[in-house]
Amino acid sequence: MDTNDNITPTEKRMRLFNVNEPIELPIEEFEKSWWPLVTNIWTQYNSYKFVNGDSWKIYVCRLAKHRESSTRQEGISIDKRRQTSARPSDLCNAKIKITWLMSSEVVQIERYKDSPDHTHPMQDIDRIKRPQVVRDLVEQEARKNYPSPAIVSAVKEYGADNLSLGSTVRELKRKEVTNIKHKVRGAMETNLVGSDNIESDIFEAKSHLEDQGYQVNHFHVSSHSTQGLVFVHPAQLTKLRNHGWLTLVDSTHKTNKYDWRLFTLYIRDSYGCWDVGAHFFVSREDGDTVAEAIKIVRSNCRHWMPRYVLMDQSNIEANAFKKAFPGLQAGEQECETIFCTVHTMRTWMRRIYEKTVRDKMVMAMHKTTKIGCERLVAEAINQSSIPDIQSYIQRNYQKNTQQWALWARQCSPLLLQTTSTNPLESYHSELKKRTSPTHGLIGTVYILITVTHKYKIKILLIDIYFYRCCTQNY
Repeated sequence: MDTNDNITPTEKRMRLFNVNEPIELPIEEFEKSWWPLVTNIWTQYNSYKFVNGDSWKIYVCRLAKHRESSTRQEGISIDKRRQTSARPSDLCNAKIKITWLMSSEVVQIERYKDSPDHTHPMQDIDRIKRPQVVRDLVEQEARKNYPSPAIVSAVKEYGADNLSLGSTVRELKRKEVTNIKHKVRGAMETNLVGSDNIESDIFEAKSHLEDQGYQVNHFHVSSHSTQGLVFVHPAQLTKLRNHGWLTLVDSTHKTNKYDWRLFTLYIRDSYGCWDVGAHFFVSREDGDTVAEAIKIVRSNCRHWMPRYVLMDQSNIEANAFKKAFPGLQAGEQECETIFCTVHTMRTWMRRIYEKTVRDKMVMAMHKTTKIGCERLVAEAINQSSIPDIQSYIQRNYQKNTQQWALWARQCSPLLLQTTSTNPLESYHSELKKRTSPTHGLIGTVYILITVTHKYKIKILLIDIYFYRCCTQNY
Protein backbone atom coordinates (compact mmCIF):
# COMPACT_ATOMS: atom_id res chain seq x y z
CA MET A 1 0.00 0.00 0.00
CA ASP A 2 1.37 3.45 -1.02
CA THR A 3 1.40 5.69 2.07
CA ASN A 4 4.30 7.99 1.23
CA ASP A 5 3.27 11.43 2.53
CA ASN A 6 6.21 13.14 0.80
CA ILE A 7 4.82 12.59 -2.69
CA THR A 8 4.02 15.96 -4.27
CA PRO A 9 0.72 16.61 -6.06
CA THR A 10 2.60 16.73 -9.37
CA GLU A 11 4.07 13.26 -8.74
CA LYS A 12 0.63 11.93 -7.79
CA ARG A 13 -0.79 13.27 -11.05
CA MET A 14 1.98 11.65 -13.06
CA ARG A 15 1.46 8.27 -11.38
CA LEU A 16 -2.28 8.43 -12.10
CA PHE A 17 -1.69 9.67 -15.66
CA ASN A 18 0.18 6.66 -17.03
CA VAL A 19 -0.35 3.87 -14.50
CA ASN A 20 2.77 1.79 -15.10
CA GLU A 21 2.33 -0.31 -11.95
CA PRO A 22 -0.68 -1.01 -9.69
CA ILE A 23 -1.32 1.45 -6.85
CA GLU A 24 -3.11 0.64 -3.60
CA LEU A 25 -4.33 3.41 -1.29
CA PRO A 26 -6.72 3.89 1.63
CA ILE A 27 -10.11 5.01 0.33
CA GLU A 28 -10.12 8.27 2.32
CA GLU A 29 -6.62 9.26 1.17
CA PHE A 30 -7.45 8.42 -2.45
CA GLU A 31 -10.67 10.43 -2.52
CA LYS A 32 -9.20 13.47 -0.75
CA SER A 33 -5.59 13.69 -1.90
CA TRP A 34 -5.25 11.77 -5.18
CA TRP A 35 -8.40 11.62 -7.27
CA PRO A 36 -9.26 15.40 -7.15
CA LEU A 37 -5.92 16.01 -8.91
CA VAL A 38 -6.90 14.05 -12.05
CA THR A 39 -10.67 14.45 -12.42
CA ASN A 40 -10.05 16.44 -15.59
CA ILE A 41 -7.98 13.67 -17.15
CA TRP A 42 -10.31 10.69 -16.75
CA THR A 43 -14.01 10.29 -17.53
CA GLN A 44 -16.12 7.26 -16.58
CA TYR A 45 -16.49 4.56 -19.23
CA ASN A 46 -18.07 1.60 -17.40
CA SER A 47 -18.85 0.42 -13.85
CA TYR A 48 -20.11 -2.50 -11.78
CA LYS A 49 -21.15 -2.93 -8.14
CA PHE A 50 -21.02 -6.26 -6.26
CA VAL A 51 -23.51 -7.49 -3.67
CA ASN A 52 -20.96 -7.19 -0.83
CA GLY A 53 -20.50 -3.46 -1.52
CA ASP A 54 -17.27 -3.70 -3.56
CA SER A 55 -17.27 -1.98 -6.94
CA TRP A 56 -15.07 -1.16 -9.90
CA LYS A 57 -15.09 1.58 -12.49
CA ILE A 58 -13.28 1.90 -15.78
CA TYR A 59 -12.14 5.36 -16.82
CA VAL A 60 -11.04 6.48 -20.26
CA CYS A 61 -8.95 9.49 -21.26
CA ARG A 62 -11.04 12.62 -21.79
CA LEU A 63 -9.60 13.06 -25.27
CA ALA A 64 -11.10 9.73 -26.31
CA LYS A 65 -14.48 11.47 -26.27
CA HIS A 66 -16.46 8.23 -26.37
CA ARG A 67 -19.80 10.05 -26.06
CA GLU A 68 -21.29 11.86 -29.04
CA SER A 69 -21.52 15.64 -28.96
CA SER A 70 -24.94 17.25 -28.66
CA THR A 71 -26.43 18.47 -31.93
CA ARG A 72 -27.77 21.93 -32.76
CA GLN A 73 -31.49 22.62 -32.80
CA GLU A 74 -32.88 23.04 -36.28
CA GLY A 75 -34.63 26.20 -37.36
CA ILE A 76 -32.30 28.66 -35.57
CA SER A 77 -30.72 31.36 -37.72
CA ILE A 78 -26.94 31.56 -37.98
CA ASP A 79 -26.90 34.99 -36.32
CA LYS A 80 -28.55 33.65 -33.16
CA ARG A 81 -26.53 30.45 -32.89
CA ARG A 82 -23.92 30.15 -30.20
CA GLN A 83 -20.48 29.94 -31.79
CA THR A 84 -18.97 26.62 -30.66
CA SER A 85 -16.50 24.11 -32.01
CA ALA A 86 -16.72 20.32 -31.72
CA ARG A 87 -13.64 18.62 -30.30
CA PRO A 88 -12.42 15.65 -32.37
CA SER A 89 -12.74 12.16 -30.90
CA ASP A 90 -10.45 9.10 -30.60
CA LEU A 91 -7.33 11.15 -29.91
CA CYS A 92 -6.34 8.86 -27.02
CA ASN A 93 -7.58 5.46 -25.81
CA ALA A 94 -5.77 5.16 -22.47
CA LYS A 95 -7.89 3.45 -19.79
CA ILE A 96 -7.55 2.66 -16.08
CA LYS A 97 -9.54 0.46 -13.73
CA ILE A 98 -10.25 1.52 -10.14
CA THR A 99 -11.56 -1.05 -7.64
CA TRP A 100 -13.08 -0.18 -4.25
CA LEU A 101 -12.66 -2.95 -1.66
CA MET A 102 -15.02 -1.89 1.12
CA SER A 103 -14.12 -4.68 3.56
CA SER A 104 -10.43 -3.65 3.68
CA GLU A 105 -11.19 0.07 2.95
CA VAL A 106 -8.64 0.30 0.16
CA VAL A 107 -8.65 1.36 -3.48
CA GLN A 108 -6.70 -0.41 -6.21
CA ILE A 109 -5.71 1.50 -9.36
CA GLU A 110 -4.34 -0.39 -12.36
CA ARG A 111 -3.99 -0.09 -16.12
CA TYR A 112 -7.02 -1.63 -17.84
CA LYS A 113 -5.98 -4.76 -19.76
CA ASP A 114 -3.75 -3.83 -22.72
CA SER A 115 -4.53 -0.13 -22.58
CA PRO A 116 -1.83 2.06 -24.20
CA ASP A 117 -0.15 5.10 -22.67
CA HIS A 118 -1.53 8.53 -23.35
CA THR A 119 -0.68 9.83 -26.82
CA HIS A 120 -0.37 13.43 -25.57
CA PRO A 121 1.15 15.37 -22.67
CA MET A 122 -0.90 16.15 -19.57
CA GLN A 123 -0.96 19.87 -20.43
CA ASP A 124 -3.24 19.20 -23.42
CA ILE A 125 -6.04 18.17 -21.05
CA ASP A 126 -5.26 20.95 -18.56
CA ARG A 127 -6.04 23.43 -21.33
CA ILE A 128 -9.48 21.89 -21.81
CA LYS A 129 -10.64 21.37 -18.22
CA ARG A 130 -9.43 22.08 -14.71
CA PRO A 131 -9.20 19.30 -12.04
CA GLN A 132 -11.48 19.27 -9.01
CA VAL A 133 -8.72 20.47 -6.67
CA VAL A 134 -8.44 23.73 -8.62
CA ARG A 135 -12.22 24.17 -8.74
CA ASP A 136 -12.35 23.67 -4.96
CA LEU A 137 -9.77 26.43 -4.51
CA VAL A 138 -11.82 28.76 -6.72
CA GLU A 139 -15.00 27.99 -4.74
CA GLN A 140 -13.25 28.74 -1.43
CA GLU A 141 -12.17 32.16 -2.71
CA ALA A 142 -15.54 32.81 -4.39
CA ARG A 143 -17.31 32.52 -1.03
CA LYS A 144 -15.32 35.57 0.11
CA ASN A 145 -16.88 37.54 -2.78
CA TYR A 146 -13.58 38.76 -4.21
CA PRO A 147 -13.51 40.06 -7.82
CA SER A 148 -12.81 37.38 -10.44
CA PRO A 149 -9.33 38.72 -11.43
CA ALA A 150 -8.27 38.67 -7.77
CA ILE A 151 -9.47 35.05 -7.41
CA VAL A 152 -7.52 34.01 -10.53
CA SER A 153 -4.32 35.57 -9.16
CA ALA A 154 -4.78 34.07 -5.68
CA VAL A 155 -5.51 30.55 -6.98
CA LYS A 156 -2.56 30.63 -9.38
CA GLU A 157 -0.20 31.81 -6.66
CA TYR A 158 -1.41 29.33 -4.02
CA GLY A 159 -1.59 26.41 -6.47
CA ALA A 160 1.94 27.00 -7.75
CA ASP A 161 3.64 27.68 -4.38
CA ASN A 162 1.77 25.40 -1.95
CA LEU A 163 0.42 22.56 -4.11
CA SER A 164 3.10 22.35 -6.82
CA LEU A 165 0.36 22.67 -9.45
CA GLY A 166 1.92 25.43 -11.53
CA SER A 167 1.23 23.78 -14.88
CA THR A 168 -2.37 22.99 -13.87
CA VAL A 169 -3.44 26.40 -12.56
CA ARG A 170 -1.60 28.25 -15.31
CA GLU A 171 -4.49 27.59 -17.71
CA LEU A 172 -7.15 28.97 -15.33
CA LYS A 173 -9.27 31.63 -17.10
CA ARG A 174 -11.25 34.49 -15.61
CA LYS A 175 -14.40 33.36 -17.45
CA GLU A 176 -14.29 30.00 -15.65
CA VAL A 177 -13.85 31.72 -12.29
CA THR A 178 -16.81 34.00 -13.02
CA ASN A 179 -19.04 31.02 -13.86
CA ILE A 180 -18.02 29.14 -10.69
CA LYS A 181 -18.50 32.30 -8.65
CA HIS A 182 -22.05 32.74 -9.95
CA LYS A 183 -22.92 29.18 -8.97
CA VAL A 184 -21.40 29.46 -5.49
CA ARG A 185 -22.74 32.93 -4.72
CA GLY A 186 -26.14 31.97 -6.10
CA ALA A 187 -26.42 29.10 -3.61
CA MET A 188 -25.18 31.29 -0.77
CA GLU A 189 -27.54 34.16 -1.58
CA THR A 190 -30.79 32.20 -1.63
CA ASN A 191 -31.88 33.90 1.57
CA LEU A 192 -31.45 37.29 -0.13
CA VAL A 193 -34.02 36.53 -2.82
CA GLY A 194 -36.84 36.61 -0.29
CA SER A 195 -40.48 35.70 -0.78
CA ASP A 196 -42.33 35.92 -4.10
CA ASN A 197 -45.10 37.78 -2.29
CA ILE A 198 -44.17 41.46 -1.90
CA GLU A 199 -46.15 41.86 1.33
CA SER A 200 -44.25 38.96 2.92
CA ASP A 201 -40.99 40.43 1.66
CA ILE A 202 -41.83 43.82 3.22
CA PHE A 203 -42.72 42.12 6.50
CA GLU A 204 -39.42 40.19 6.55
CA ALA A 205 -37.40 43.31 5.74
CA LYS A 206 -39.22 45.31 8.39
CA SER A 207 -38.72 42.60 11.04
CA HIS A 208 -35.00 42.33 10.28
CA LEU A 209 -34.53 46.10 10.45
CA GLU A 210 -36.35 46.29 13.77
CA ASP A 211 -34.18 43.47 15.13
CA GLN A 212 -31.14 45.60 14.20
CA GLY A 213 -32.53 48.57 16.17
CA TYR A 214 -33.92 50.59 13.24
CA GLN A 215 -37.08 52.67 13.39
CA VAL A 216 -39.25 51.47 10.49
CA ASN A 217 -42.35 53.04 8.93
CA HIS A 218 -44.33 51.41 6.14
CA PHE A 219 -46.58 53.92 4.36
CA HIS A 220 -49.05 54.10 1.46
CA VAL A 221 -50.00 57.00 -0.81
CA SER A 222 -53.51 56.10 -1.95
CA SER A 223 -53.79 58.88 -4.56
CA HIS A 224 -50.89 57.37 -6.52
CA SER A 225 -51.33 53.71 -5.45
CA THR A 226 -47.74 53.73 -4.21
CA GLN A 227 -46.04 52.65 -1.02
CA GLY A 228 -42.69 52.90 0.66
CA LEU A 229 -40.52 51.87 3.58
CA VAL A 230 -38.65 54.42 5.72
CA PHE A 231 -35.95 53.09 8.04
CA VAL A 232 -33.42 54.97 10.15
CA HIS A 233 -31.20 54.05 13.10
CA PRO A 234 -31.31 56.18 16.28
CA ALA A 235 -27.57 56.90 15.93
CA GLN A 236 -28.23 58.16 12.40
CA LEU A 237 -31.05 60.37 13.66
CA THR A 238 -28.66 62.01 16.12
CA LYS A 239 -26.21 62.83 13.34
CA LEU A 240 -29.00 64.01 11.06
CA ARG A 241 -30.24 66.33 13.82
CA ASN A 242 -26.80 67.74 14.63
CA HIS A 243 -25.25 67.89 11.16
CA GLY A 244 -28.19 68.03 8.73
CA TRP A 245 -27.64 71.70 7.88
CA LEU A 246 -26.33 70.44 4.52
CA THR A 247 -27.99 67.19 3.41
CA LEU A 248 -27.16 65.23 0.28
CA VAL A 249 -29.94 63.18 -1.31
CA ASP A 250 -29.87 60.72 -4.19
CA SER A 251 -31.63 57.58 -5.35
CA THR A 252 -30.33 54.37 -6.88
CA HIS A 253 -32.12 51.65 -8.81
CA LYS A 254 -31.75 47.94 -9.65
CA THR A 255 -31.11 46.93 -6.05
CA ASN A 256 -34.17 44.65 -5.81
CA LYS A 257 -36.50 42.62 -8.00
CA TYR A 258 -39.46 44.98 -7.49
CA ASP A 259 -37.49 47.94 -8.90
CA TRP A 260 -38.20 49.98 -5.76
CA ARG A 261 -35.94 53.03 -5.69
CA LEU A 262 -33.64 53.33 -2.70
CA PHE A 263 -33.10 56.89 -1.43
CA THR A 264 -30.33 57.88 0.96
CA LEU A 265 -29.90 61.07 2.99
CA TYR A 266 -26.22 61.79 3.57
CA ILE A 267 -24.60 64.22 6.03
CA ARG A 268 -21.08 65.26 7.05
CA ASP A 269 -20.18 65.18 10.76
CA SER A 270 -17.91 67.50 12.74
CA TYR A 271 -14.83 65.46 11.76
CA GLY A 272 -15.55 65.90 8.05
CA CYS A 273 -16.68 62.27 7.59
CA TRP A 274 -19.71 61.44 5.45
CA ASP A 275 -22.33 59.19 7.04
CA VAL A 276 -25.88 57.97 6.43
CA GLY A 277 -28.70 60.07 7.84
CA ALA A 278 -31.66 57.94 6.72
CA HIS A 279 -32.91 55.53 4.04
CA PHE A 280 -36.24 54.93 2.36
CA PHE A 281 -37.65 52.74 -0.41
CA VAL A 282 -40.42 53.97 -2.72
CA SER A 283 -42.33 51.77 -5.15
CA ARG A 284 -42.46 54.61 -7.67
CA GLU A 285 -40.38 57.76 -7.85
CA ASP A 286 -42.92 60.60 -7.86
CA GLY A 287 -43.05 63.87 -5.91
CA ASP A 288 -45.87 62.95 -3.50
CA THR A 289 -44.44 59.54 -2.56
CA VAL A 290 -40.93 60.89 -2.00
CA ALA A 291 -42.37 63.86 -0.05
CA GLU A 292 -44.31 61.49 2.22
CA ALA A 293 -41.12 59.54 2.98
CA ILE A 294 -39.22 62.77 3.80
CA LYS A 295 -42.07 63.91 6.06
CA ILE A 296 -41.82 60.62 7.99
CA VAL A 297 -38.05 61.11 8.42
CA ARG A 298 -38.74 64.65 9.64
CA SER A 299 -41.38 63.44 12.14
CA ASN A 300 -38.88 60.90 13.51
CA CYS A 301 -36.19 63.61 13.75
CA ARG A 302 -38.10 66.73 14.83
CA HIS A 303 -35.06 69.01 15.04
CA TRP A 304 -33.78 68.19 11.57
CA MET A 305 -33.96 71.51 9.70
CA PRO A 306 -31.77 71.45 6.58
CA ARG A 307 -30.76 74.85 5.25
CA TYR A 308 -29.45 73.36 1.96
CA VAL A 309 -30.19 70.10 0.18
CA LEU A 310 -27.68 69.06 -2.50
CA MET A 311 -29.05 66.82 -5.26
CA ASP A 312 -28.75 66.07 -8.94
CA GLN A 313 -31.07 67.90 -11.35
CA SER A 314 -34.18 66.07 -10.20
CA ASN A 315 -37.41 68.06 -10.15
CA ILE A 316 -39.08 65.20 -8.27
CA GLU A 317 -36.63 65.45 -5.35
CA ALA A 318 -36.70 69.27 -5.38
CA ASN A 319 -40.52 69.41 -5.28
CA ALA A 320 -40.62 66.70 -2.59
CA PHE A 321 -38.39 68.75 -0.27
CA LYS A 322 -40.48 71.88 -0.91
CA LYS A 323 -43.56 69.96 0.25
CA ALA A 324 -41.80 68.52 3.30
CA PHE A 325 -40.13 71.86 4.24
CA PRO A 326 -42.47 74.68 3.15
CA GLY A 327 -40.11 77.33 4.58
CA LEU A 328 -41.07 80.89 5.49
CA GLN A 329 -44.71 80.50 4.54
CA ALA A 330 -45.00 77.92 7.33
CA GLY A 331 -43.03 80.09 9.75
CA GLU A 332 -39.82 78.08 9.62
CA GLN A 333 -36.34 78.29 8.16
CA GLU A 334 -36.15 78.27 4.37
CA CYS A 335 -34.77 75.04 2.84
CA GLU A 336 -33.00 75.69 -0.46
CA THR A 337 -32.28 72.98 -3.03
CA ILE A 338 -28.95 73.27 -4.86
CA PHE A 339 -27.73 71.20 -7.77
CA CYS A 340 -24.64 69.03 -8.09
CA THR A 341 -22.13 70.75 -10.37
CA VAL A 342 -20.91 67.44 -11.80
CA HIS A 343 -24.42 66.37 -12.89
CA THR A 344 -25.11 69.84 -14.24
CA MET A 345 -22.03 69.90 -16.44
CA ARG A 346 -22.74 66.37 -17.66
CA THR A 347 -26.19 67.55 -18.71
CA TRP A 348 -24.66 70.52 -20.53
CA MET A 349 -22.34 68.19 -22.47
CA ARG A 350 -25.42 66.37 -23.81
CA ARG A 351 -27.75 69.30 -24.36
CA ILE A 352 -25.47 72.31 -25.09
CA TYR A 353 -23.36 70.85 -27.86
CA GLU A 354 -21.89 74.19 -28.98
CA LYS A 355 -18.52 74.25 -27.22
CA THR A 356 -18.17 78.04 -27.02
CA VAL A 357 -21.64 78.34 -25.48
CA ARG A 358 -20.97 75.50 -23.04
CA ASP A 359 -17.65 77.05 -21.98
CA LYS A 360 -19.45 80.32 -21.31
CA MET A 361 -21.97 78.50 -19.07
CA VAL A 362 -19.11 76.85 -17.15
CA MET A 363 -17.61 80.30 -16.59
CA ALA A 364 -21.00 81.50 -15.35
CA MET A 365 -21.19 78.56 -12.91
CA HIS A 366 -17.89 79.53 -11.28
CA LYS A 367 -18.55 83.29 -11.20
CA THR A 368 -18.49 84.62 -7.63
CA THR A 369 -21.12 87.36 -8.10
CA LYS A 370 -24.75 87.12 -9.13
CA ILE A 371 -24.59 90.02 -11.59
CA GLY A 372 -21.49 88.56 -13.27
CA CYS A 373 -23.12 85.12 -13.51
CA GLU A 374 -26.31 86.51 -15.09
CA ARG A 375 -24.26 88.55 -17.57
CA LEU A 376 -22.35 85.44 -18.71
CA VAL A 377 -25.58 83.46 -19.10
CA ALA A 378 -26.98 86.24 -21.30
CA GLU A 379 -23.79 86.19 -23.37
CA ALA A 380 -24.08 82.40 -23.80
CA ILE A 381 -27.64 82.78 -25.08
CA ASN A 382 -26.62 85.50 -27.54
CA GLN A 383 -23.61 83.51 -28.79
CA SER A 384 -25.67 80.44 -29.61
CA SER A 385 -26.78 80.13 -33.22
CA ILE A 386 -29.27 77.34 -32.48
CA PRO A 387 -32.74 78.45 -31.25
CA ASP A 388 -33.32 75.17 -29.35
CA ILE A 389 -30.19 75.71 -27.24
CA GLN A 390 -31.14 79.34 -26.62
CA SER A 391 -34.61 78.39 -25.37
CA TYR A 392 -33.16 75.50 -23.33
CA ILE A 393 -30.79 77.82 -21.41
CA GLN A 394 -33.50 80.50 -20.96
CA ARG A 395 -36.02 77.97 -19.68
CA ASN A 396 -33.77 75.97 -17.34
CA TYR A 397 -30.84 78.14 -16.22
CA GLN A 398 -31.47 81.87 -16.65
CA LYS A 399 -33.84 82.51 -13.73
CA ASN A 400 -32.57 79.96 -11.18
CA THR A 401 -28.82 80.66 -11.00
CA GLN A 402 -28.96 80.35 -7.21
CA GLN A 403 -29.52 76.60 -7.63
CA TRP A 404 -26.61 75.72 -9.92
CA ALA A 405 -24.10 78.63 -9.77
CA LEU A 406 -21.43 78.99 -7.10
CA TRP A 407 -22.07 82.69 -6.42
CA ALA A 408 -24.96 81.65 -4.16
CA ARG A 409 -22.62 79.42 -2.08
CA GLN A 410 -20.01 82.05 -1.20
CA CYS A 411 -21.59 82.39 2.25
CA SER A 412 -20.27 79.02 3.43
CA PRO A 413 -16.89 77.27 3.00
CA LEU A 414 -18.72 73.94 3.40
CA LEU A 415 -20.93 74.66 0.38
CA LEU A 416 -17.88 75.61 -1.69
CA GLN A 417 -16.08 72.42 -0.61
CA THR A 418 -19.08 70.19 -1.27
CA THR A 419 -20.25 70.99 -4.78
CA SER A 420 -21.27 67.47 -5.90
CA THR A 421 -23.05 64.36 -4.63
CA ASN A 422 -19.93 62.25 -5.26
CA PRO A 423 -19.64 61.08 -1.61
CA LEU A 424 -23.16 59.67 -1.78
CA GLU A 425 -22.55 58.25 -5.27
CA SER A 426 -19.54 56.40 -3.85
CA TYR A 427 -21.66 54.87 -1.08
CA HIS A 428 -24.33 53.78 -3.58
CA SER A 429 -21.65 52.35 -5.87
CA GLU A 430 -20.33 50.16 -3.04
CA LEU A 431 -23.89 49.07 -2.31
CA LYS A 432 -24.69 48.16 -5.93
CA LYS A 433 -21.57 46.00 -6.20
CA ARG A 434 -23.18 43.60 -3.71
CA THR A 435 -26.89 43.91 -4.46
CA SER A 436 -28.65 42.35 -7.43
CA PRO A 437 -31.92 42.91 -9.34
CA THR A 438 -32.83 39.33 -8.33
CA HIS A 439 -32.78 40.13 -4.60
CA GLY A 440 -35.85 40.93 -2.60
CA LEU A 441 -36.15 43.89 -0.25
CA ILE A 442 -34.89 41.65 2.54
CA GLY A 443 -31.69 40.94 0.56
CA THR A 444 -31.07 44.63 -0.15
CA VAL A 445 -31.61 45.41 3.53
CA TYR A 446 -29.14 42.70 4.61
CA ILE A 447 -26.41 44.06 2.33
CA LEU A 448 -27.19 47.69 3.13
CA ILE A 449 -26.68 47.08 6.85
CA THR A 450 -23.36 45.33 6.10
CA VAL A 451 -22.10 48.17 3.89
CA THR A 452 -23.23 50.82 6.39
CA HIS A 453 -21.47 48.96 9.21
CA LYS A 454 -18.29 48.88 7.10
CA TYR A 455 -18.48 52.65 6.62
CA LYS A 456 -19.14 53.17 10.35
CA ILE A 457 -15.91 51.33 11.21
CA LYS A 458 -13.98 53.64 8.86
CA ILE A 459 -15.60 56.69 10.45
CA LEU A 460 -14.86 55.39 13.96
CA LEU A 461 -11.18 54.90 13.11
CA ILE A 462 -10.99 58.43 11.70
CA ASP A 463 -12.69 59.83 14.81
CA ILE A 464 -10.21 58.02 17.06
CA TYR A 465 -7.32 59.36 14.98
CA PHE A 466 -8.56 62.96 15.26
CA TYR A 467 -9.21 62.56 19.00
CA ARG A 468 -5.65 61.34 19.59
CA CYS A 469 -4.25 64.18 17.50
CA CYS A 470 -6.22 66.73 19.54
CA THR A 471 -5.19 65.25 22.92
CA GLN A 472 -1.53 65.10 21.89
CA ASN A 473 -1.59 68.81 20.96
CA TYR A 474 -2.84 69.65 24.43
